[in-house]
Amino acid sequence: MGPKIWLIDDDVAIRDSLSLLLSTVGWQTQTFSCAQHFQRQVGNLNDLAGCILLDIRMPGKTGLTWLHEWIQQGLTLPVIIMTGHGNIDLCRRAFKDGAFEFLTKPIDADLLFEVVGAAIEQQKKQQEAQQRVQPLQQKLSLLTRREKQILAQMMTGYSSKEIAQRFSLSPRTVEAHRANIFIKLDVKSLPKLLQIYGGIAKEKYVKTPG
Repeated sequence: MGPKIWLIDDDVAIRDSLSLLLSTVGWQTQTFSCAQHFQRQVGNLNDLAGCILLDIRMPGKTGLTWLHEWIQQGLTLPVIIMTGHGNIDLCRRAFKDGAFEFLTKPIDADLLFEVVGAAIEQQKKQQEAQQRVQPLQQKLSLLTRREKQILAQMMTGYSSKEIAQRFSLSPRTVEAHRANIFIKLDVKSLPKLLQIYGGIAKEKYVKTPG
């Protein structure tokens, strides 16, 4: 599915005008009168590409409430908040809740194009990064619990002897686990393992203080 602007606003005139404006630069837009209709129709939000344009004031839950709930559910799609009643507190809350940008109506056309373009580009980069990481995550999932523990120690710089002492294992057993880790992750040296898997493995397995 190509990128699309998902426009949610209970004002039909605004939906129509913004949709028409965005179409002048070749962007596809799908409009909804409320967030409930949007979520019911699209299903899994993380299957979408593009960005969401979301009005704050709508019947029922506010746009910020929806934004907060979606972020809690793991939404990565950029959300641009729109309001006709902008103020500093609303703006701060929107960014705190995870908004990509905050636009005040009437929305300047050039600003709209700039913000939507930046949001789509960010989401595209996120998707590309996820596509690169996915095969690495699949290989990491092949590790046993003990291998993951030893990998975490390797990531923090401990030697086989030190790891053996920490887990009450023999150095030979640790070396066997290291060899299995290298085989499963398809690397032949510790520097290569750190280069390819360092970031993702530390995030998954290495506990940071506090």
